[in-house]
Amino acid sequence: MTGQLNLYKFNEIYDKTHLDLLKYVVIKCHNINDTNDIMQETYLEFWNILNKKELSDINIKSYLIGIANNKIKKHYTLLQKFKTISLFETNDKGIELIETLSDSMNINEIIIREDNWNTIWKYIKGKKNQDIPKVFYLYYKLELSIKEISKELNSSESYIKHLIYRTLKELQNNFGNEGR
Repeated sequence: MTGQLNLYKFNEIYDKTHLDLLKYVVIKCHNINDTNDIMQETYLEFWNILNKKELSDINIKSYLIGIANNKIKKHYTLLQKFKTISLFETNDKGIELIETLSDSMNINEIIIREDNWNTIWKYIKGKKNQDIPKVFYLYYKLELSIKEISKELNSSESYIKHLIYRTLKELQNNFGNEGR
């Protein structure tokens, strides 16, 4: 009977916390491909804890974020962290190259339809710059604004717009009108 109650409680907590925890993990992961593993490990550990001791419902989301944070830290080695450090190169005047590009495309005019998402998502996840799949997931799936994404990723809005603009242009070139 206790197992059934724990399952009910787990499902209720999962439903309440899944989207917020997913957003946190997507933002904190160095590679978007690791998100599912970390989410699964987090909820598995939470299930094991739930079966061992009584937890209060107060701050349960913070508790799960703490578990996820530990899973993320454990998942990445120091070497992997060093591989993901570079964001932009600067020119000889110390200006980031992103700031020298024009932003003439209206991002809101380009919409990725759900039926194309899987093909496009597979392509995007394979990008070397793992900020690209993070931004696309947060923007198109979780529907965060560019401002919210830039705040969460500690990046400039122009960087986020540049990632979307450049990748959309690349998608149009590679997938034609399918990406529209």
